[in-house]
Amino acid sequence: MLTAMARSTIKFLKQQGQCNTTIAEVVGCDRHTVARVLQEPVDPPRHRRRRPSPLDQWRAELTSWLREGIPIRRMLELVRSDPTAPYAGGASTFYRYVAHLRAALAAGAPPVIRFEGLPGEYVQWDWGEARVPLGGQLIRRVFLAGRLKYSRLIGVRWRTQMDLETLCRAQLEIIEGWGGVPWAWVYDNLKTVTLGREAEGTPRWNPAFWRFATEVGFHPECCDPGAAQQKGSVENLVKWVKSNFLPGRTFADDADLAQQSLAWDRTKNAEVCQAHGRRPVELLPQEQAAFGPLTTTAATYGLYRVATVNRESLVRVEGNQYSVPVGHLGQPVDVRLLQEEVRISRDGVALARHPRLTGTGQRRREPGHYLPALTTRPRARLVLEREGLCALGPEVHTYVAAISQRRRAHLAAELAACTAILEHVGAEGLRRAAAACVTRRLCGAEYLRAFAGAEPVLDLPAVPPQAAVERDLAHYEAFVGR
Repeated sequence: MLTAMARSTIKFLKQQGQCNTTIAEVVGCDRHTVARVLQEPVDPPRHRRRRPSPLDQWRAELTSWLREGIPIRRMLELVRSDPTAPYAGGASTFYRYVAHLRAALAAGAPPVIRFEGLPGEYVQWDWGEARVPLGGQLIRRVFLAGRLKYSRLIGVRWRTQMDLETLCRAQLEIIEGWGGVPWAWVYDNLKTVTLGREAEGTPRWNPAFWRFATEVGFHPECCDPGAAQQKGSVENLVKWVKSNFLPGRTFADDADLAQQSLAWDRTKNAEVCQAHGRRPVELLPQEQAAFGPLTTTAATYGLYRVATVNRESLVRVEGNQYSVPVGHLGQPVDVRLLQEEVRISRDGVALARHPRLTGTGQRRREPGHYLPALTTRPRARLVLEREGLCALGPEVHTYVAAISQRRRAHLAAELAACTAILEHVGAEGLRRAAAACVTRRLCGAEYLRAFAGAEPVLDLPAVPPQAAVERDLAHYEAFVGR
């Protein structure tokens, strides 16, 4: 085998005009070898012989698992539990082998093509999760991060859950601060946004979210599956919140967390952005000029739901039940969930409006909705009236329970008296009076009226005015003094 020096000598002598036979004699090889070397580079590539690996038998499966995103620890467990030929090698050898496979797959991946949006065009959204030092404890919190593509303006809102309503209201709160609606909103296939993909690959939008997009006035877009880099700007924002905002901070409560987060937003929006070398807040007017109009807010938007009226003339929404007027049994109704109110309608006609209940498993019934059915059912009227009183608070609930037990024969009159006192002094006055009665173990409308200050004013007819009384008293004192 010729050395590198011999190959270099052959090429040098050939450049000097020597023939192949002469060169062969000088180098000490055959003239056919000289002819072959002249056709090859001076330093031919060396092909390192690759020894077979015991992991080669799983090469196809490992490649498939990498494409599916299965964690490497799980891959190791799978090959070690293979029923036919379990892997008996070390973990480090397995990790190196998988690293080579991953590098080979990455080498054949299509390149990332970056682009810039137009003013007012793109906003990217994503959720982040972190353990926050809140009130002296580490507590899990989630945050919605939004970033405008053109100006790189950011917005972050902290929440306790990631359901659809929370997403919609947090987004509205952020764009309220921005002053308009961007054209296209980009998501990473959130389950609250899309229910999956059609056969041709188009997203199947969540109907409630699609109505939200239509009513607010934006075009929703989803990243291609497995292509999270399509919203890399907001991905970097999520990492930035965790690495820049949270370290070194403590928070008294959720309100303090929200306040410090807003201050951080304002500070970062006023700093020079590395992406374009300008301050995002300086580019915001260009974005605002291209935004669509904002016709609703986080507090006033009503998230759309469809429900059915049950046999109790109640509509179940988000785990709670609300009454509607009788006559709509089994019919579908439209429900709008506002931040503080629930509105129910049918075919465009408003049926009911209720204060929104918190939590789940609660029920709110308006007695007026049942009036046509209560004329012949006095017992049902009493039950509804009592239920409404009990909902005013634990003090009233305890008092109503007492009169239901101790004055059951006069329950209708007692409940009517409670309702009259409620109308006269309000819910807070009734709660104070009920608490006073419960504390003193008193039961009855007369006691409740007294503690509520709702006793009728004593009306004495023909009572003379004070001036006349003083005049007559002066005459009497003068007569007695004689």
